[in-house]
Amino acid sequence: MNTLKQYIFKLMLVVLLLSQDDANAQTTVVNNNLIWMSNPQRIIELNSLILSSSKWALNKNDYKLSYLNEIITQQTILVSKSDSVKSDSIINTIALHFFKELAYGNQAPVLQYQGVNIKLTAYNIPVLLSDYINHKSLGQLVDYFNTQSTEVFTILKTLEVYLDSLPSKEFKVKLLNKAANEYRWLNAIKQNKNIVLVNIPSAQLRTYQGNNAVLFMKVIVGKKSTPTNTLSSPIYQVTVNPYWVVPKSIATKEMLPKLKIDNDYIDRNHLQVLNKNYKVVQPSSINWGNYDVNNFPFTIRQSTGCDNSLGIIKVEFDSPFGIYLHDTQEKGLFSTRNRFYSHGCMRMEKPLEMGKWLFKNNPIALDSIDLTKCYNKPKPISIPVTNNAIMIVWYSLIDFDEKGNLHFYKNIYNK
Repeated sequence: MNTLKQYIFKLMLVVLLLSQDDANAQTTVVNNNLIWMSNPQRIIELNSLILSSSKWALNKNDYKLSYLNEIITQQTILVSKSDSVKSDSIINTIALHFFKELAYGNQAPVLQYQGVNIKLTAYNIPVLLSDYINHKSLGQLVDYFNTQSTEVFTILKTLEVYLDSLPSKEFKVKLLNKAANEYRWLNAIKQNKNIVLVNIPSAQLRTYQGNNAVLFMKVIVGKKSTPTNTLSSPIYQVTVNPYWVVPKSIATKEMLPKLKIDNDYIDRNHLQVLNKNYKVVQPSSINWGNYDVNNFPFTIRQSTGCDNSLGIIKVEFDSPFGIYLHDTQEKGLFSTRNRFYSHGCMRMEKPLEMGKWLFKNNPIALDSIDLTKCYNKPKPISIPVTNNAIMIVWYSLIDFDEKGNLHFYKNIYNK
């Protein structure tokens, strides 16, 4: 818009405001009811910022640009106080929408199970917006939100490079847009929650305490044929020396064929067979040939101890998928690049560190247990966590290494 149109636009607004009752006008401005129409330069600034939305992983078409343009170019003529109030309200709604998505993202990650009612309340956006309109600039408010998370800041810097490249790499731009908004969502949550985040494609785990990343470790996640599910859920306890209760699918599809031909399979793998009353029965008393996938009235579990598949520590959280975080005896798998070996559970590289972090307010919870000794069928010990945390398992093809460097990962599950 040229200088003459800007001048005319401002002049019309001034005349309109002066024509109103002075006392009412003062009250209106104090209540921010005409915070935009009394400050037309802010409307122009908002319009300019929205036009640049792609730089910040947002879509300019989501914010009613046509209405802002009509106001700026005077295609919409305001002839009364009520017209001004209505227009001011519409513009404020557009601005709140834009800055809310800068703060929280325009999409939350898609999770197969949401066991936590997550409310995004980290920022008082109306108050922030009013403050920056009156005392700073809207561009500074954009910068404020874009620098709240180091991950978001790094993603946007990387996005800038790809947008400026010729030709632009559309697929990676799409991934960066998705990641920027999901990390905005995560950043808002971790302001008042402790977070354990597992990213499946990178097979990595990190814990957050506020804005601080406290723990970083490799994990082993599900194979393509038995994928790890995405979820959010509260962590409620850690079990030391856990049983491994074999999932029904593994017991019937993988173990049962071996039980039919190998009499020593149960003993050799330190397993127990439980009947429908959850009582231990002798495997030699069972004619395995009488059972199949659809008829299997038993539970198979692995005894506690050094040979247990879950290792010495299991981190438990609500899940309809029967998955959890646990230790493993197969430490060598952490040295491999593509760590997709499990039936869906997540195996931790540093289980002891995780346990101690979850027991932050109860430091002797694990110190009193000698985890270096190999006991014969020790009794499981379940300990409620004191450092309450939310477990989030998501699927992002963008993740960060321990030094904060951004990496792209393979779409292992072809999502």
